[in-house]
Amino acid sequence: MPQQAPEPFRFCEAVYPSKAARMQTQLIDEDKEWGSEWTRVADVVVVGSGVAGLTAAVQAARAGSTVLVLERALLAGGTTAKSGGVLWIPNNRYMRARGLVDDRSDAIRYMAKSAYPTHYNAQHPSLGLPPEKLRLIETFYDMGHVAIDALVDDGVLALEEIFYPDYYADMPEDTAPVGRALKPLTWEGFRRGIDKLEGQILIDQLLAACEKLGVQFQTDSRVLQLLKDPQGEVIGAEVRAGRRTELMGARQGIVFATGGFLHNPKLALEYLRGPVMGGAACEGSTGDFIPMATALGASLGNMTHAWWSQLVLELALRNRSTLRDVYSPYGDSMLMVNRHGKRVMNEKATYNERGQVHFHWDAGAREYPNHLLFWLFDDALVNNPQPSRFQFPIPTPGETLDYVISAPTWAQLAAKVSVRLQQLSPHTGGVTLDNAFQVNLQATLERFNTMALAGNDLDFARGESPIEKAWAQAPRPGAASGAMHPLSDSGPYHCIILAAAALDTKGGPITDTQARVLDQNDEPIPGLFGAGNCVASPAGQAYWGAGGTIGVALTYGFIAGQQAAQRPRRMGAELQL
Repeated sequence: MPQQAPEPFRFCEAVYPSKAARMQTQLIDEDKEWGSEWTRVADVVVVGSGVAGLTAAVQAARAGSTVLVLERALLAGGTTAKSGGVLWIPNNRYMRARGLVDDRSDAIRYMAKSAYPTHYNAQHPSLGLPPEKLRLIETFYDMGHVAIDALVDDGVLALEEIFYPDYYADMPEDTAPVGRALKPLTWEGFRRGIDKLEGQILIDQLLAACEKLGVQFQTDSRVLQLLKDPQGEVIGAEVRAGRRTELMGARQGIVFATGGFLHNPKLALEYLRGPVMGGAACEGSTGDFIPMATALGASLGNMTHAWWSQLVLELALRNRSTLRDVYSPYGDSMLMVNRHGKRVMNEKATYNERGQVHFHWDAGAREYPNHLLFWLFDDALVNNPQPSRFQFPIPTPGETLDYVISAPTWAQLAAKVSVRLQQLSPHTGGVTLDNAFQVNLQATLERFNTMALAGNDLDFARGESPIEKAWAQAPRPGAASGAMHPLSDSGPYHCIILAAAALDTKGGPITDTQARVLDQNDEPIPGLFGAGNCVASPAGQAYWGAGGTIGVALTYGFIAGQQAAQRPRRMGAELQL
């Protein structure tokens, strides 16, 4: 029997969310006490419509506030809509229902140690972290499951557990390594025959709740600057709506949830710890909130870090906002080498860890030897009949993809790769294959094939972590491992050029445990809140598990909407430009 969505928000009965995403209807606009210069006025204005923004909108509306969501793009959803829709939530209701204990102290130690490994000290009162950073992690643990309970109990979200291990499940601090990952359920008829990413389903659920709650949307509306009163309180925003400039007033507060700055090449170059070529963040992730918040005195944090990954270089050169990145490299008879022909990492490590390998600096050679990596594989991998959700970007049998370089022998493949690198050199800093590439590659292949026969990666422990085992394919008949297999003695052989990427950045204005944006004196800027990738993430450098991005964003979006709705309503405002 098909499950029924819980009341009061029965998803299949809601107005189809794409309608809500395009709504341009008038709000409670007529507010004589605010003056005629204001185009629209709401209690809470939310900027951005990914999971953080929509959760903030839902929570503020549930608390009785009128809410206006401003979205820069033509449709709602942001980067969340392009994602797998997974949420990482410690101590969630599904774990508790199964009797899985997610000890608070252990969970916080796991998050703190992986987020700030060079600061972590288990014996220190704040675990070696600055106290305010530990408080953000503690609040995520304390409030994440509260947010999920509230949203599920009220029928806003419908979720189910997925049993992915955490990304650092082998750490001794991780005493509850499975059960924290959740994904959206699909009710019968909710998808209406349309094949959607689960991230879009999560957005659809939130949009349906917004529709029921009377949340208003204005798309194609980019915030240009924040407006404050003479006392320094944020009271509205100047917005570019299509070809018009409008003033939007906020009686209680403004919540920013506009995504990171991955697609602002200037900010990415200025702040990120290494060169990236793009990534899966939506095109609007250009760091709009950073100059607006700093103009009001906001402090910035975590600016060097991102949710790292890898991408296909030639696809990113066509569009910096990629459709997909390389999340779990497909197959067994494959390896990745640098320009010297040497293997430099565990190819099955999680995307966040692999992406950072590109940033290694060789002080002697004064180069990033891993700036580009070369994913080498044989025809047996292409012709593997086992289906996999992680097949991209490997071609299927008979498929021809222009970013795949192929040749009958390794020597011929190296020559063709050199030609391709010459063509791409204006975009890569002139990366070429080293003169010793072919000699080193032969030694690399011989060692890899020997280890693959034994099913044991002595260099990088490929396939051994819990998450790698969970994502692994079944071994070929007679093979020692599903993660490694010797490459064929005969061609053809293939190569895809990879570069560093990110799902989005995770640095920006610093917020406190109430999602309030802080100034240089660590005092809240009145009326201004932030959540998601547009603010400094509590996760530091870590990616705690599948859904680590969305879980934090939802939790602090929930807090931001709640806190904004608790502020007193301004019955009028004196504008200071």
